[in-house]
Amino acid sequence: MKRFLLAVLLSASAFTLNAQPWQMVGPRAMGMGGAGVATAYGADAQYWNPAALKDTDQEIQNVLLSAGLQMETTKDVMNALDNLNDLSDRYKNLSDKISYGGAPNAQDISTLFEGLSDISDLTKNNLGAVVGADAGLGIKIKNFAVSVRSLGTMGVTPVIDTVNVGLGNQGGTAGLNISDNTAPPAETDSQRAAQILAQTITDTNTLDAINTLLQTNYASAADMANAFINTALGAGSSAQEVLSAAQTAASNLPNAADIIQTAAQHNGGNGYEQNESRAMADLGLFSEIALGYAQEVIPGLQVGGNLKLIEGTIAQTGILVLQDDKSLSDVASDAWDNKKTSAQLGVDLGAKVNLSRLTDREILFNPVIGLTARNINSPKFDRPGLPQGIPDAIAQSWQTGDYKLKPQIRAGVAIEPLRTLVLAADLDLTENETAIANFKSRQLAIGAEWDFAKGKTFSLPLRAGINKNLAESDSSMYYTLGLGFKIARFQMELAGAISSETAEVEGADVPASAGASFSFGFIF
Repeated sequence: MKRFLLAVLLSASAFTLNAQPWQMVGPRAMGMGGAGVATAYGADAQYWNPAALKDTDQEIQNVLLSAGLQMETTKDVMNALDNLNDLSDRYKNLSDKISYGGAPNAQDISTLFEGLSDISDLTKNNLGAVVGADAGLGIKIKNFAVSVRSLGTMGVTPVIDTVNVGLGNQGGTAGLNISDNTAPPAETDSQRAAQILAQTITDTNTLDAINTLLQTNYASAADMANAFINTALGAGSSAQEVLSAAQTAASNLPNAADIIQTAAQHNGGNGYEQNESRAMADLGLFSEIALGYAQEVIPGLQVGGNLKLIEGTIAQTGILVLQDDKSLSDVASDAWDNKKTSAQLGVDLGAKVNLSRLTDREILFNPVIGLTARNINSPKFDRPGLPQGIPDAIAQSWQTGDYKLKPQIRAGVAIEPLRTLVLAADLDLTENETAIANFKSRQLAIGAEWDFAKGKTFSLPLRAGINKNLAESDSSMYYTLGLGFKIARFQMELAGAISSETAEVEGADVPASAGASFSFGFIF
């Protein structure tokens, strides 16, 4: 199971984490948008609310095998990292020309402004991606449950170098050779390219800043644009290629203006070929053996808890996105080569209140309230040490100290407007840390389950829900669907989650947020 989960984690994303958001374990809860604290039953209840291990209506004893995967990205982080990674060969060509004083062609001009725009995207706050995976086997017998489960979390945190983007003679480099500012012939693609580039430089007020980066002294945006265009033509680019490059620069320069201005304030730092923008990766895999128990202390009030032995494996690495020719999918494997494993005890507590039973009278829709606190003792795990031979920039961003699973508290409520219909909602009461610096997770989950064929030996529940991270306004909303199937003593369930926004990863459009879960069980 642990090897299976590791394979899922490594194939899902290149990067990994710092702390855990609440994960949607099991297809029933995922299908209902992640609402499970007040609705969980059977073996799944041990994760969602151990107090629900005590059955008050109909005793459910089962064994359940489940697995799931979730991904949440913020803003355009995956697009920007993917673009930078795809452009790595072109950056190498541009860096070489900066080193020996070469003349940039049209492609170099496109690469320059695309790269600055992508770096600018990554400097914005709360950028990153978090991926969670789970796989487990649970058995519930009467008020007890035993489970073996692995929970993994991944994410990506960019650390951006906004200083070392010099293009001229900085840090001992020769710099780009851009000098001929003669106006191109009238009514040609070259002239149109120069006009487009000049207008964009003027509109973004970046003339002085680009002069600083180039170590030049052009008096006007037109002179600078002419120099770029003439140099590209002299380097062998066609007029059409130069026009296309100017259009690319014009579309990216407005977004790149802030980083150009910032770099100019530092006089361009070192050359662009020495840029140390990096993506830092952590991976946390937590495999636990848990014993759960619940009891009804008074009619309508149930309490329960889990005692867990947790083996935590923490891995870490980093990549210089402009200098390293590795693909994003290679980096997670490198992280796993540098890992540290340690073990700790963990404690979960839960409570569940059935208001009708508690008040000894029928209340409309039979409301149920649940509360779960996971890892209340804050178990800590060792991080891997700094490996030898890594670049100084990676070492500067290396995370040290313990990896802590901080307490998570979540509340839920459920009602039954009909015998076949359940409506539920969960809310994180804690703002949970994630793998991304300054990015928090606080989920609101709302869902419904309609079991139109509900019966003792056969049921076919349909589920739907939404999930929103309230801590981050830019996070995508999940839309979830699920389906269950029970016949006699066998049960099978599946669910999926997806957002309407997309991101580009290694050339393919993928949902910005997505998830899937599957389970198979036996009732006895």
